[in-house]
Amino acid sequence: MIDNKEKYREICRQNSAIPLFLQYWWMEAACGSDWNVLLSYDNNGLLRGVFVYHYVKKFGQLLIVPATLTQYSGTFLFYPDNLTVESRYSFENETYNDLIWQIESLKPVFFELNFHYSQNYWQPFYWNGYSQTTRYTYRFEDISDIEVLLNGMSHRKRQKPLAKAKEGFELRMDMTPSAFYDSYSAQLRSKGQKISYSKETFLSIHKAASERGQGQIFSMYDKSDGSHAVSLFVVWDSHSAYNLVIYIDEAYRSSGASTLIICEVVKYLSAKTECYDFEGSMIKGVALKNQSFGAVLTPFSQISRISNPILKVWRAFKR
Repeated sequence: MIDNKEKYREICRQNSAIPLFLQYWWMEAACGSDWNVLLSYDNNGLLRGVFVYHYVKKFGQLLIVPATLTQYSGTFLFYPDNLTVESRYSFENETYNDLIWQIESLKPVFFELNFHYSQNYWQPFYWNGYSQTTRYTYRFEDISDIEVLLNGMSHRKRQKPLAKAKEGFELRMDMTPSAFYDSYSAQLRSKGQKISYSKETFLSIHKAASERGQGQIFSMYDKSDGSHAVSLFVVWDSHSAYNLVIYIDEAYRSSGASTLIICEVVKYLSAKTECYDFEGSMIKGVALKNQSFGAVLTPFSQISRISNPILKVWRAFKR
C-alpha cells in the first residue's frame, strides 16, 4: 500500500502552488524520517487539503513541533474554482474538521506550529480547543523592480550607508556550506551562544536546495583587505525567497554591508521569484530593521494546544 508520504511526493510534483517549506523535498531534507502528512479527500475522492508536520517522540509521547530552519508547516487547502462565500466556508470547515480529527487520532501531547500566512482561517482549530497567536513576518511583495524597493527604504538609515557600502564591499558566492556553518557557529560561541541546529541538518537543507537551483550562500567582503563582513543563506521557489540564515561580523555591523547584501540578493533573485520574505521575528530590534527596509508587515498564525501539564509549565517558562 502506498503511504501518505509517497502520495504527497506525487502531489507536490503536480502542484507548484504548495509553499516551499511544505514541499516534500524540503521536509525530507529538514526532518529526515521524522515527518508525515495527513490528506483530506471529499466524497468524490478529490484532494481538498493536507496537513504537513514534523514530530518528535519523548517518553513514548508525540510532540508536533516546527522543523529546523522551517518557518511554517501545517495546512494547505486546494480550493475548487468559483466558490461562493458560503460554499468556501463550508469547504474550509469540512476540510479542517477532517484534518483535525486525523491530528487528534495521533494523540499529540504538544502541538505548536506556524501556519503559512495564506492559511488565515483557523476557527475550526479554535472550536476544537486550540489557541492562536498572531505573529509577523516582513516581505517585499514584488521584487521585479529594485529601484522601487530602494525608494521605499528609510533614507536616513539605509540609502546613505548603502551608497558608501557599494564602494567598499564586493559580493561573492563561493563560500562553502561547511564554512558558512562553522563561521556562524564560531561567531555565536564568541558571544556565549550556541547554534540551534546540527551541521548535518544544515548541510542536508543546503544540498537539497542548491541541487534544485533554489538555494545560495551570498557573502560580502571588504575590498580593502578581503575581510568577511556578512553572509546570507537564501532559499526560494517561484513564489517567494526566504532570508533563512544571516550573520554579520561585529566589526562591520554599522558598515552598511548587511543592507547592501540584501539589495544585491534581491536584485539577483528578481528574475527567479516574486517576493522576498525576511522571515519575521517578534524581537523589537529585528522588526524595526525589517521595517526600515520598507518591507510589508504580514501576519501569520501560530496554532497550539498542550495537553500535558508539565509541558504547559515548560512552554510558559520558555515564553
